[in-house]
Amino acid sequence: MGYSVKHGAASSPYIFEAENNHLKRGLWGHLAFAFHYWPFFTYWVRRSIITRYSATSVGLLWAIFQPLLSSLVYLFVFSLVMRVNTGTVPYGLFIITSMVLWTYLNRIIFSGASSVITNLDIITRVRFPREFLPLAVVAESLVDLFFGMIIVAVVFVITGHPITPYMLLAIWPFLALTAFALGLGFIFAGLTSSVRDLLQVLPILIQLSLYLTPVIYPITAVPEAVQSLFIINPLAPIFSAWQETLLYGQFTLAGPLLISTIVSLIVLVLGYLFFKRSEWHFADRL
Repeated sequence: MGYSVKHGAASSPYIFEAENNHLKRGLWGHLAFAFHYWPFFTYWVRRSIITRYSATSVGLLWAIFQPLLSSLVYLFVFSLVMRVNTGTVPYGLFIITSMVLWTYLNRIIFSGASSVITNLDIITRVRFPREFLPLAVVAESLVDLFFGMIIVAVVFVITGHPITPYMLLAIWPFLALTAFALGLGFIFAGLTSSVRDLLQVLPILIQLSLYLTPVIYPITAVPEAVQSLFIINPLAPIFSAWQETLLYGQFTLAGPLLISTIVSLIVLVLGYLFFKRSEWHFADRL
């Protein structure tokens, strides 16, 4: 395919890292260099998606089952037991719409964090920009999200919930979330190369952030006295805007969402630069 694989004495990962290290290239230099390897990225994404789904007995259905099963659990607890008030929106529709996006976030962060470790063999053999590993996770997660949104559409039809023009604005919180998640994926991928235990702690942190973010409950369920504290969480305006635009036919969080978007872009840029700085040590640490 035209991708160089080093053998023998030339197989040292440092050869590629020295050629692409952060001291020689700035942000735009890294991006231009990565663009040169775009055909490899498309090949790698296609290969990863096929491998991932062919390895399970249910294949692509797993992308539907995962958010659906989680939603059923929260539906029982928060709708039947705790009776969370979601206004005019049925809780079943509310939770599946939120959990589909949360599953997308969860997978980008956790799988992105482990992407370097799980692909150590190819890192030491093939010359390609290492940022393709977390980026490929995003592409794979988009496939999951697509099938998850099919379930959301089915629930919309079943419940007879109205379709509004505000749904078009859902692309904004979605893009902000993608930038934020990818930035964290870059950061954690760089950290896990030297701190392996982080992969054990990360699921706990993600689960904790689920309860601190209006995902399984609307922001209106939070007492007004502490709502301002929730808005400090950059994920809170993102998920609230996602719910507003898709479910409530309104958009009142442009200001907080703009702030979250700026924070997400900062996290993305800093996370990417941190990852590029860390990749110089991948071979030594792994």
